[in-house]
Amino acid sequence: MVGKASLLLLSGMIVLLTTYHQKMGNITTRAGENFFEYYSKEVAHQIAVSGVNIAATKVYKYGKWNITKSYSFQDGNLQTMLFSDTAGVDTVKVATIGNYKGYIDTVIAYFGFLSEDGTAYTKYVLFTHHENGVGWKPGDEVWGPLHTNGTLNHQNDETIIFHDKVTAGQGINSPPKNSKTQFLGGYEVGVYLPEVTNINTLINAANSSGYKFPSSSDTMKIEFKPNGNVVVYQNSTPIYPDPGTPIYTLAPNGAIYSEGPIVVLGGQVNTTAQGLTVGTGDNLIFKNQIVYDNDPETNPNSNDIVGLVAWNDIIFDNTTKVNWKLQGALMTVNGSLTAVDMNKSGTFNYYGSVYQQDRGNATMFQSFTKRYKHDERLSNNPPPYYPGVSSGVGKPYLIAWYE
Repeated sequence: MVGKASLLLLSGMIVLLTTYHQKMGNITTRAGENFFEYYSKEVAHQIAVSGVNIAATKVYKYGKWNITKSYSFQDGNLQTMLFSDTAGVDTVKVATIGNYKGYIDTVIAYFGFLSEDGTAYTKYVLFTHHENGVGWKPGDEVWGPLHTNGTLNHQNDETIIFHDKVTAGQGINSPPKNSKTQFLGGYEVGVYLPEVTNINTLINAANSSGYKFPSSSDTMKIEFKPNGNVVVYQNSTPIYPDPGTPIYTLAPNGAIYSEGPIVVLGGQVNTTAQGLTVGTGDNLIFKNQIVYDNDPETNPNSNDIVGLVAWNDIIFDNTTKVNWKLQGALMTVNGSLTAVDMNKSGTFNYYGSVYQQDRGNATMFQSFTKRYKHDERLSNNPPPYYPGVSSGVGKPYLIAWYE
């Protein structure tokens, strides 16, 4: 009996050990296969990434070009395809396919090219060159692409929401991956775009077949009428009194300029598809808000387009008015959006596109609850003679990268 029991025990041990070794062998085989699959997929991905970087070098060197090329790369295969002016837009699409041991991965990048018109900036809801340490506060929301050449600051709160892509030349403080602030459209750092250095195109247009305000030492005041007229004052003296004169009788090409300060008295802007740009070589002061007669927020086919350009600051007179609604493109070439009374709070509901050299440190833009919404029409249709890049025309820049 003892001998039989020993034999059965030995047989059982042999079966167990055989099964164990088989399972261990299967696990080892699967581990090897998993490692090979992971390694192969990663190599395929890195081949595709390398392809985009190689293609990007070509784009930055040669600009827009078309090519399809396939060649061996890192013991695998790399196929690069470049398509210029995709869908009629001034862009280049780069698609690269990495193939390693039958495993395939694709990476796509889009590049744009700086144009001399204002679309370099009007494609953003807010473009800032210097942030001045000013941060976004709880309750602020932004719809549309936002760019800063500096460091984006935010108060790390979940009620701060960026609905579209954020790009920042010098980074984001604090980093989005560790913050409560919502970057719903993603973000990218290290992106830099040149700033505006002159408004000569607008000045020349106003001097030719536009309207040049007659005095550089006086203040021009302008009020917009819903019928397409404008009322114009020299200081407090009417030049074109109420009910005003038609915009395109005053400025047939849609360009108005004054070397002195301009005060916007408010009103409803009614233009043709040609649009209107009002510029000053000094400050531009809002006494009251302006909105479009045909609201593009509810009617995207609206023709109403206006740009307001200041060489220095754009100042909101919030002495009595604390809740603002504003529509139009705003540009302050050497200044910022700021306010008269630094100790008031309220709301700022904006629809359009802002360019500012410096982020305003007025309490209005620190403590005011801000709602910035991009007027998407401006991406391809800026106001007439709206300032664009002064240097680097045709220079490529990265729009998006998909892995």
